[in-house]
Amino acid sequence: MSLKKLALAALIATVLILYFIGGGEKSLSIRLYQDLYVQSPLATLAVYFVVFFICTSCSLPATGALAVTSGIIFGSVSGFFISLFATTLGGTLSFYSSRYLFRDLISRRFAGQVELVNKGIENEGGLYLFGLRMVPVIPFWLLNLLIGLTSMRVSVFMLSTLFGMIPVLLILTYAGSQLGSIESFSLAAIFTPGLILALSLLAVFPFLAKALVGLVRRYASH
Repeated sequence: MSLKKLALAALIATVLILYFIGGGEKSLSIRLYQDLYVQSPLATLAVYFVVFFICTSCSLPATGALAVTSGIIFGSVSGFFISLFATTLGGTLSFYSSRYLFRDLISRRFAGQVELVNKGIENEGGLYLFGLRMVPVIPFWLLNLLIGLTSMRVSVFMLSTLFGMIPVLLILTYAGSQLGSIESFSLAAIFTPGLILALSLLAVFPFLAKALVGLVRRYASH
């Protein structure tokens, strides 16, 4: 092992040791944030929204995990709206950064994907983006960057993202809300009707989304 790798390993180990010695593991407790939400609902909502927005705008691959967590902390309704607007607004900022700041870098790094997305936008416009939001064959964070290199108007991008993300975010936040209601990890507590429904929806969603996108495309072609 090289000296650089040893130094990096030592640094990581030191940070982890200090983290646990200082009680930092408490910050990973979901119950802590649920209690904060009860005590200061507006402040907790605002802080989480900002965190979600920043992660999305910085193109971090954490959208799904953040959506589930929002359902755990805030419940399915509030968690859904936080996730929907954070992904739409954060995705738009990522779209802008790709278009005006990192165009050359993204073009070189993802040349094949850029060509594919360009053809789709030329053929179907906003409907193509809507379909990719519903059936995410391209990750959310990467799709924001790729669409930024196309000629799509920002208003079309925002509307396609807003409506395309509704179904999957509804399912993810609902699943999170069911996980958040678990008091103890026993079989009876885990396999509740609500959680079974959430997991079933997650399993069949790709097929339902593909069928729905097909219906929308057929309707739009008439």
